[in-house]
Amino acid sequence: MISIREHYQHTGNTHEAITHGLARSGRVVTAAALIMAAVFGGFVFSPDPVIKSIGFALTVGVLIDAFLVRLTLVPAALAILGDRAWTLPTRLDRLVPHVDVEGTATTVAPTVPDSKEPVATTRT
Repeated sequence: MISIREHYQHTGNTHEAITHGLARSGRVVTAAALIMAAVFGGFVFSPDPVIKSIGFALTVGVLIDAFLVRLTLVPAALAILGDRAWTLPTRLDRLVPHVDVEGTATTVAPTVPDSKEPVATTRT
C-alpha cells in the first residue's frame, strides 16, 4: 500500500493514487496471499489435529487479510476519507514525534552569498 502513499505525495489526488496504487500492488498482494495460503493450506493434511487447525486458521487469516482488508476495506476507507486520510488530527499531531524517514519534509535551499558583500579572495 506504500505505492498509494507515494503516488499521493506526487500528485495530491487521493482517488488517482488509490487507482494507481492498486494497479501496481494488487497483483503482488494477490500472488503473495495465494502462495502463503497454499503453504499454510498444506498443513491441513497433517494427521495432527493441532497442526491441522493452525494451518486452517493461518490460511483463512491470510486470505481475509489480503482480499478483504488490503484490496477492499483499506482502499474504500481511503476513498471515503479523501485528503483527510493522509493527515493526523491536530491533538494527536502534537503528541506524536515528527519522524521523516524518507526525507521528503526536508529541503535544503542552496546558499548564495549576498551580492552586496564582497567575497574575500586570496592571492598566491
